[in-house]
Amino acid sequence: MQARFILLISALFLLAACSSQRVILDSPDVLFHDEFVTGQTGAWQIEGDERGKTAVIAEQLVFTIEDPYLVQYAALAEPVFDDFVLEVDVTQLAGDPESSFGILFRKTGDQFYRFDITGSGLFVMERHNADGSWTRFFDDWRDTEAVKQGISVTNRLKVMAQGGDLSFYVNDQLLQQVNDASYAGGQIALDAGTFGRPGLQVAFDNVVIRRP
Repeated sequence: MQARFILLISALFLLAACSSQRVILDSPDVLFHDEFVTGQTGAWQIEGDERGKTAVIAEQLVFTIEDPYLVQYAALAEPVFDDFVLEVDVTQLAGDPESSFGILFRKTGDQFYRFDITGSGLFVMERHNADGSWTRFFDDWRDTEAVKQGISVTNRLKVMAQGGDLSFYVNDQLLQQVNDASYAGGQIALDAGTFGRPGLQVAFDNVVIRRP
């Protein structure tokens, strides 16, 4: 009897969570969302070869990178965004914890902002310039306890962009706020990259982009 009661309570909590998620996705403030239906890539521009590839697997967007020092990204072909709040779940499934994964935004050609974390608990925010150089918003990668470390551990990333005001979160904890008005709008992309060791696999899920 007690076990049946616990199962009933668990089912009710799951139903409430699903209903809450559906209310969020049906909100008029939601500009885009993707739960990654298996067999469909939607508007994501997905490319790959034997060195690195991206695919929708088990209702997740999964990056598999076999070479060291390689970055792979998948961009939304449309729509483009200027001001927004983006949230996404990311899980490292395999590979070196020093590998990175995260969000590119306001991407136009080779110009974009980047917010990445590592499986070892580091984060970075930076701007990629048209000449190929990088501008970091602070000196180097920084350590944070907000990142949940380990394989098969999920972190929720969030970027808020309104004009030049950019805010970056992990698991609802604010990491940094910066002001930079270099890029006003562009594509959204998800990325993953290896440093010295190959064999990285990262999964993204539950992407939601809302009005700020």
